[in-house]
Amino acid sequence: MHQLPTATPESLGIPSSAIEEFLAEIANKKLCLHSFILLRHGKIAAEGYWQPFTESRKQRIYSISKSFTAAAVGLMIDEGKLSLDSKIADFFPEYLPPQPHKYVLEVTVRDLLIMSTCNNHYPYTAAVYDTLAIFFQGTADKRKPGAVFQYDTVGTTLLCAIVEKLAGKPLLQYMRRVLDEIGFSSDAYCIQLKEGVSWTGSGIVCTAQDLARFALLCMNNGAHGGKQLISADYMKAATSKQIDSSVNSFGLECNHGYGYQMWILRQSGFFMYGMGGQYAVCDRQNDTILVATADTQGIDGAGDMFLDMYFRFAKKVEKIGKMGKIGKNGKNGKTLAEPLAENSHAYGKLQTCLQNLQMPRPAGEPQTPLAEKISGRTYVLQENSAKIEWIRLIIGEKSQEEKSQEICRLQYKNASGEHELIFGMSQYEQQLFPEKYFGQTIGVCDTQYPCIAAAAWTAENTLIATLYAVGDYLGSVKFQFTFADNEFCGCMTKAAEWFFEEYQGFLMGVAVS
Repeated sequence: MHQLPTATPESLGIPSSAIEEFLAEIANKKLCLHSFILLRHGKIAAEGYWQPFTESRKQRIYSISKSFTAAAVGLMIDEGKLSLDSKIADFFPEYLPPQPHKYVLEVTVRDLLIMSTCNNHYPYTAAVYDTLAIFFQGTADKRKPGAVFQYDTVGTTLLCAIVEKLAGKPLLQYMRRVLDEIGFSSDAYCIQLKEGVSWTGSGIVCTAQDLARFALLCMNNGAHGGKQLISADYMKAATSKQIDSSVNSFGLECNHGYGYQMWILRQSGFFMYGMGGQYAVCDRQNDTILVATADTQGIDGAGDMFLDMYFRFAKKVEKIGKMGKIGKNGKNGKTLAEPLAENSHAYGKLQTCLQNLQMPRPAGEPQTPLAEKISGRTYVLQENSAKIEWIRLIIGEKSQEEKSQEICRLQYKNASGEHELIFGMSQYEQQLFPEKYFGQTIGVCDTQYPCIAAAAWTAENTLIATLYAVGDYLGSVKFQFTFADNEFCGCMTKAAEWFFEEYQGFLMGVAVS
């Protein structure tokens, strides 16, 4: 695999201290990031991973997958197999009802790319398996395609299905000649729908560096290493405003327009965005790319917060580090930022920071005087939405992996049987989640998710815990357990798409042993 070139931040016109401050703000806001890569002029200025994530670890990039779909469409257009004006209905006669609505017949490839189809609403649930057929059904609630923006994952799935139908192979496999050229992981893959179509609306699984390579290709308008891999005209259109997006519910930073499966920045550039904090921010004004993967699903407004942090970072660097100052001409006609004097002290501090990134843990104490009374007691619960019959905490044991780490075991019985979760009391404890959920196919529950869990006592009788899924699928559950005399009161809140469903709601019970 090609390694992206690296350089010191100062040589790229960025003070190391500004990057360290950016990372400190992430920690202060308790944003759960997994990876962070900052590039300028095609070189990595800083790269870091929050444990247990690493450079080689792959994870789902959610709706950033849509941008890959747009690139694949561009390749199809380059080959003459497709055009922006191609009618979607022509590719799927098998799904058309006897009398399809006229607007269904008008929808083009371009309409799907800019999220402006004929349908007002799709049920976005795991229970909907006829993802392709549903697009063409019904005669009510239709509108003229190409007129109004509405975010639509079904439309992206249709684009993927067209590519795969014409190519005769999965979308990522079809893109291999481009992905191999830029050094994209050979074992990256995409989650499938039950219909057998790659779910490129949300399901590509790759590394953060893969995402950085793809973002750099888009930033360079489809060019890499002196080769034009995708049409420059198409990629320029894909990464520029094609439709107004100001009437949407995705946050303020998504109000500045939409290209081909990509959002437009408030300043010159574009960004790719996936649920939970997956980002590739491509800032043309400063020739800078910021890639991040994360799980911020449980934090309202996290997307706007993160982008606002980036813009404040860029403004600070423009002022302090001359990020926007024109320097000598670089390759491809770009201007390079004026380098700063090297600062070994600040650079060393930044490297120490990057090597010691820690996901936020519950704040509190690792022990409580009440532990001896609570530990081992069984609490029978009242009827509850989670269908948990009883719980038991085993407090004060040591972790098998980290002998110095104290753990707390949560034992319980729910509708699927008796289970156990293990919470580290000073750091996260790794394990497999006891329930099975979707794996490589949506709708097929055959996979236990790797997860990490930690807890802390916020009061003598109150335990707070957080559990993160850290495999291909990302999500979290937060727990609160409060004990008073022989009674127990608790709650669970999940932030995950289509899983952890049984881990939410309130719990009440009394001790029986």
